[in-house]
Amino acid sequence: MKPILNSILLRAAVLSVAAALLGAPMAALAQSGEVALGQSTVEPAFDNANGNLIYLLTPDKSPFPSTANQQHAAAPLYMVAYPTSSTIDASTLNCQPTNCSHLEVLPFPAPGYAALPGSNQACIDFNGSQPCAQLKGHDHLVGIASTGGDFNVDWLVELVVFTQKGFSDGAINNRVTTLAQIQALESQNDVMVIDTGLYFTCSKVSSSPYYRGTPLQVVYP
Repeated sequence: MKPILNSILLRAAVLSVAAALLGAPMAALAQSGEVALGQSTVEPAFDNANGNLIYLLTPDKSPFPSTANQQHAAAPLYMVAYPTSSTIDASTLNCQPTNCSHLEVLPFPAPGYAALPGSNQACIDFNGSQPCAQLKGHDHLVGIASTGGDFNVDWLVELVVFTQKGFSDGAINNRVTTLAQIQALESQNDVMVIDTGLYFTCSKVSSSPYYRGTPLQVVYP
């Protein structure tokens, strides 16, 4: 009996270690970029109540802008736009200009953000030939019902842009993952929150669809 028990315990230990080793790369990969999965895309985001990593799925053929009742059936989705001068590692951001199909550039010039003239190819390709500014990348913050957040399948995009004060006091170098942080930064005049008036549809999913998808690659000058 003892040899059999030892064999069972050894097998259990091996399986436990293997699961840990297999799980580690998955967690490490869950950081940056959209993936295509069937007729949809999946991207990482943050639960704005606690900063936990989550995933959002957007159907390719969903109406844009959304046709939902925007007064009663929409919630804010915050996009924090980081400048190229931020010291945050770009590979940890939810999106970079080369791996997401949205907000590759800041769609207007802003103090502190690296200026790109209207003739720059990035502005021509991603901002309708209008003046824009370069980004290192951006993060998505949404409310989740289970943690008390404002949640809906239709989302109003709120763009979070750092001010000159946010550049001078180093706020641009600190990752923003919760609504409380956004509100604190706004009260300190480190960021401004811009209502874009754009609504779109997405839903929260597990990490599994993200890892089954094919990473997007965006041609960015």
